[in-house]
Amino acid sequence: MTAAEARLGYQVAARLTEGNEQLPADIAERLKGIRHMVVDQHRLQRARHAHVMVSAHNATATLGGPGESSSWRLRLGLLLAIPTLLFGLYALQHYQQERFVRKIADIDTALLLDNLPPQAYVDPGFTSYLRQNDG
Repeated sequence: MTAAEARLGYQVAARLTEGNEQLPADIAERLKGIRHMVVDQHRLQRARHAHVMVSAHNATATLGGPGESSSWRLRLGLLLAIPTLLFGLYALQHYQQERFVRKIADIDTALLLDNLPPQAYVDPGFTSYLRQNDG
């Protein structure tokens, strides 16, 4: 929790407390109970978070901290990750280029197998004719 969040929480609590005096007794008691529930939930969440942090720290210590025998594993993992990443980027670029070439080849094939001459596609009157027939 940051300082700004804590300050906002205190301001909201102060405003609620100020307005609490003007409420009927039964509503004030229900609000008090709800506040206690929220505070208890917050404490449980903080306790869980602390438990998770301790567990993560223990797991790191079990796997080997800095300066232990696992440092060579970390270096090997980083050393293998870079070529793997570069190969993946190359494969992705190659795949995209092949897909682009295939699209262009499909367009060229459709143009060559069509009954219209290729010059018809460039003619502005032909494109307006196509637009009129689509609508």
